[in-house]
Amino acid sequence: MSPDQTGSRPEVSTVEGPPLADVVRRLADTPPDVLDPAVVVGALVADTADMLAGAHAVDVLRGDPRREVDALCAIAPYAALAGTVCWLLRDEHLLSAPGLRAAATPAALVGLVSRLVPELATLRTAAAWVHEPAAREELARAVLRELGLRPAGESPEVAQDRWTAVSTAEQRRIAREMAEEARRAEQLARELAEKRAKEAAAQYANY
Repeated sequence: MSPDQTGSRPEVSTVEGPPLADVVRRLADTPPDVLDPAVVVGALVADTADMLAGAHAVDVLRGDPRREVDALCAIAPYAALAGTVCWLLRDEHLLSAPGLRAAATPAALVGLVSRLVPELATLRTAAAWVHEPAAREELARAVLRELGLRPAGESPEVAQDRWTAVSTAEQRRIAREMAEEARRAEQLARELAEKRAKEAAAQYANY
C-alpha cells in the first residue's frame, strides 16, 4: 500500500466510534516518554495487545505477528508513532465507546502498526503528529478509519468529507490529479492550435 493511501480504507466507515475531540485530546496528552527512543516499543505493543485481549491474557502477540511488529519498531520513526498508537488505545475512557471497544482487537493493533504507521511516518515525524493541532486531527481520523470507525455524531458522508479535507495524502492525490488535468488541457490546447495553424496555412496555400 502506498503512502498516498493513508487511512487504508477506501470505503466510507459506517460504525460510530468515540467523539473526535476525545481522541484528539488523548493525542495532545501524549507524554514525552512515548516518543523516547529508549522505549522498547515492540514490548509496549505486545503489552497493549494483551490489554486489548482482556483479563488474564498473556503473550497474545507471538509468532510472525510479533516478529513483524518487532522489526517495524526497530525503525525509530515507526517506533515513536507505534508507541503513540498504543498510548491512544490504552485510554479506558476512549475504550468505553462501544464501537472502539469492539474494533480495538489485538489483530487490529497489529494492522495499525504494520500498515498505518509506515504510511503516516512518510508524512510527518511522530512529534509533529502529536504536537500540531491539524496533524492530531488527521492522525485521530486515520486511526479511526483503519479500525473501521467514524467519529461519534458524524454521518458516514460527513466523516468522509472531513477526512478528505484533513488528509495530507488525499490533498496530495487531488493536487496531482488537478496538475495532470491541467497538463492534458494544455496539451489539447497546443494540439488544437497546431491543427488550426496547419488548416490556416493550407487555406492560404490554396489562394
